[in-house]
Amino acid sequence: MPYFKNQEGYNLYYENINSDSKNCTIILLHGFASSASFFKSQIKILKNNYRILAFDALGHGRSDHPKEVNLSKNLRYDIIRDLEDLLKHLDINEQYGIIGHSLVGGMIAQLFTMKHPEKIKFLILMNSGYIIIDNVIRNIFYNLLPYDIRMNFLEIVANSIEHILDKTIPFIITALSDSLEGIKLTKDELFMKIEEQIFNMINEINEFDPSHINCPTLIIGGRLDNFAPEQMSEELHKKIPNSILKIIDMAGHFAPAQRSEKVNEYIMSFIKKLV
Repeated sequence: MPYFKNQEGYNLYYENINSDSKNCTIILLHGFASSASFFKSQIKILKNNYRILAFDALGHGRSDHPKEVNLSKNLRYDIIRDLEDLLKHLDINEQYGIIGHSLVGGMIAQLFTMKHPEKIKFLILMNSGYIIIDNVIRNIFYNLLPYDIRMNFLEIVANSIEHILDKTIPFIITALSDSLEGIKLTKDELFMKIEEQIFNMINEINEFDPSHINCPTLIIGGRLDNFAPEQMSEELHKKIPNSILKIIDMAGHFAPAQRSEKVNEYIMSFIKKLV
């Protein structure tokens, strides 16, 4: 199995499928706690015509899993850097398309597109949104929120953050209990670290502006997605100028696997018009 070593010395698993293809290269970016294998239904149909590049982010799938958990580390910076290094490693210099799933894979796809606009031929966001939950604290916090708060995240959380943190921090600490072993922090220091991550998360959302994405973009949401509600897909569609929105009925957060036939239909129709 192919691996490459990132700048920190960790081995990251990747798949370079149909590498001899002269057609467009398509990069697949998975979500938090997922892996490249999540896209097996999409790979099955895309590999017939395109080169596919997918990799497992550090701590995911078949890539190395660090023994110690860094509570303050935001994965998006490392994932973007590792993707840049992988593209150099494989000598991929032409334009490519990016497909990102969930709040992490979709967010990385958006950030990478804005960082390298000249390299991106198209962008596809599946069950994505505008929330950055790229570390363990933020992920636990977001998972504790009920659906009605997720639907109106910024409005509700911004106005009730102190109350919400009072309710959620004890559960976050409990969920982190195994990871906290060996970490020398007082209870007050731990509370401050958690609060800092959540406050920064809200500030980063307010600063994030996907309207700078100018490439053709397909946004696919699920009507029953309670993790990235369809309102997030609708909001992305409003903000990204050259975007198309597709909401799939009877589909949840894992629509690419649950409703692969419909998702693949939208993907292939979109790509064929561009390449």
